Parts: sequence; structure tokens; C-alpha cells
Amino acid sequence: MTDFYLYQTLHLLYGRVRLLDRHAALLDRCARELFGRKYAPDLLGLERRVLDVAAAQRYPSDLSTFVRLELAADGSERLVPAGVSYYEGYALRSVRPDGVTIACDPPLNGYPTCVREAAAVAARRMAECAGGRVAVQCGADGTYRTVEGAPLAAVQGYTVRLAPEGVPYAVAPVPMQLEGVSVRGHCFEPPRSVEYGLLADAVREAGLTLCEEPFGPDEMTAMDEVFWLDYRGVTALAHCDGRPLMSIIAERIAYTVENFFSEA
Repeated sequence: MTDFYLYQTLHLLYGRVRLLDRHAALLDRCARELFGRKYAPDLLGLERRVLDVAAAQRYPSDLSTFVRLELAADGSERLVPAGVSYYEGYALRSVRPDGVTIACDPPLNGYPTCVREAAAVAARRMAECAGGRVAVQCGADGTYRTVEGAPLAAVQGYTVRLAPEGVPYAVAPVPMQLEGVSVRGHCFEPPRSVEYGLLADAVREAGLTLCEEPFGPDEMTAMDEVFWLDYRGVTALAHCDGRPLMSIIAERIAYTVENFFSEA
């Protein structure tokens, strides 16, 4: 599959695919808006196919493993093995890289596309040239977007600030047909990733204050921690633009996220 496509990376553990319904719902919304078609797979059948891919790779069932789901504009899908974790579940990863702020708006306003993924790789290369390991992406409006293409959280005291992955966008006043619905001149909120929703839920469950307002580099200098949640788990930065950071709240969030699944 070399054409433009949407993607999600799925987290497998103990013979189940986590949050598959949320991933499918996100792909459905994005496919409707970008491809003009719905995505409505049979979830049980999709889960079986995903688990079959993992079994063919002889992935262990007692460690987290990953399978990537790619959805093309014509509605065809591809499942690709995406590796094995050292961890069991959404743990706080022991790797604590250094981050560098890079001016780079995610293409297509944060939609989970192959283009956004390529842009995140390019931003990482820029960060490496600046002496860091990961890119903390900052949009053209001067506010943070993502880190490594994943939702970015910054902690000040007991307040966790989540950076918006995209900005509201308007549909041009030219009539379109999306699944039989006429759209003209409407303003839409960009889609939020599955991990963004999971992170926001964990912040609330942990009894912390959640702030979902844009913030920029000037405010970042007052933050105690910076971390992100992706399909692998939680990763906390050791430094952001040279400033040392902690990982106390990040560990608490990782524990809370994993507890959602242990209670299920």
C-alpha cells in the first residue's frame, strides 16, 4: 500500500486488542471526512484478524505487542506487524529522551495519515540535529501540538495540560456530499486520537486537574514534567529544550491507564 492512507497502531495483550472500538470509530470519522466513505468493520472479525497476524509472528501473549491497521481511500485495509514491547501494558517506559521544540504543524490538522507520520519523522530528524532525541512539535500559532505524533502533556504542580492535536477548521462554502449529507461552510473540531481520550480519562481518574487549553514555549518553562502517551505506553522527557524534568505524575498516569484494563 503506497497511496495515501489512514492508520492506527493497535495494542494487544493477553489475547485481546485494546480499545479496538475507539480505533475503529476514529477511522470511521476520518474516512468519512477524507475519503467520503464510512469504515464499519465487524469488530469481532477484525479482532480475530489482528490476533491472527500476531500469532503468525509468534508474538507472546503475556507482553504487549502491536499491529498496525492501515486504511486506504478505496476502503481496503492492511494489517502489519508492528513489534513487541518489553513491558506488560501501558507502563512508564524506562527510556527518558531529551526533547527539542520544533516549529512543525502536523499536516491535515492532525488526522492520522501517512503524511502526518512522515512529518513527525522529519521533525524528529530536525530535533536530532539540534542535539535532542524527540521533537516537541509547535504549531504556526505558537502553541504546542504533539510530541512524536502523540498527545503531549505538561505538568505544573497537580495540573496536567494537554496540548490540542489540531485546531478548529472550516469547510469552504462549496457544497459537498458526505454519505448523503450536504455540508456547506461549517466549522469542525479536528479529531482527537484514541490516546488523547485515554490520557484525559486517566488525568481525571487520578484526581488531577485537567486543562485542555493551548499553551506555548513561554509557559513550558514553568512545567515540572513533560510526557506523552502513545500505543506503547507513557514516555517522560528527561529534558525539554535543555531544562531538566521529573516523571512523578507521568508514573501515576501510567499506573492509572493500566488500571482501566485490569478492572475490566
